Amino acid sequence: MKIKWFLSIFVVLLITIVPVASAVTPFKVFVNGQPIFGIPSIVQFIDGLPFVSIESICIELKLDVEYDSKNRTLHISNIGEPQSEVVATLKKANATLYATKREGHLEKFRLKMDGGIRWFPYWRSTDAPAFGPKLFFEDINQDGKEELVIVLTTDHGTGIMITEAHVLQKTKTNIGEIFEERLIDNPVAIINKNVKTKLVSNDQVEITIGKKKKNDTTYDYLKNERIEYSVYKNELVVYISGHIFPPTEGGILITYQFKDNMYQAKKIEYLKKRPDFKMESSFQ
Repeated sequence: MKIKWFLSIFVVLLITIVPVASAVTPFKVFVNGQPIFGIPSIVQFIDGLPFVSIESICIELKLDVEYDSKNRTLHISNIGEPQSEVVATLKKANATLYATKREGHLEKFRLKMDGGIRWFPYWRSTDAPAFGPKLFFEDINQDGKEELVIVLTTDHGTGIMITEAHVLQKTKTNIGEIFEERLIDNPVAIINKNVKTKLVSNDQVEITIGKKKKNDTTYDYLKNERIEYSVYKNELVVYISGHIFPPTEGGILITYQFKDNMYQAKKIEYLKKRPDFKMESSFQ
């Protein structure tokens, strides 16, 4: 319910004031440079510092305030702005992923895990339910500790699906162990550097990876219209091919390893068929 009374919780204003002086000089509060009239009657002084009700400030800032007495929570939000909601959970990792929906996309991601909260304002994903975020919690770098892998679909359409992965792994810091994101080498750059193709007939292409050569009947499979990250056999992988429909015959599977503080290609191979990835449910 929306607050109809003054809360007992107060916002500390960053103002230094001498209590004695407040009895002589009328106390003034400014929000964005504009004075709030009638505020002195709701200002309280605690240990010489002024406190004012949350609702009063939110009204001036045109923020919406809701207090849930049952769950003992307070919600402050921009009026008319889309609200954050749960977009994926994984009980195994005790992780809940939140995001804001806007114009067909998810943005302003927030991860709640192990009692802490991490913000990821630059992540983006589609809000289509069929392409929702996927969470994995496996020891993908073989250090004896599970890493949280978040796969987001950044683009999809007829014959197209592009995903990106984010790996969060436990790291020792001066405040203890926290989950920090690690870099992942760009799979398209890996292919451009390590995979060579040569047209050998009207419908045949020769794919060379190192000393291995294979033929594919579809020349345009390296258009990278399918970039699909997953966790496969306890390793971070990405499968890259051409169209989803009509399906391309083969594709490139890149298996990553953690080296030099980032995830780099350990193995690059051509496959005639997409692997049967284990796809974790978004809500577990």
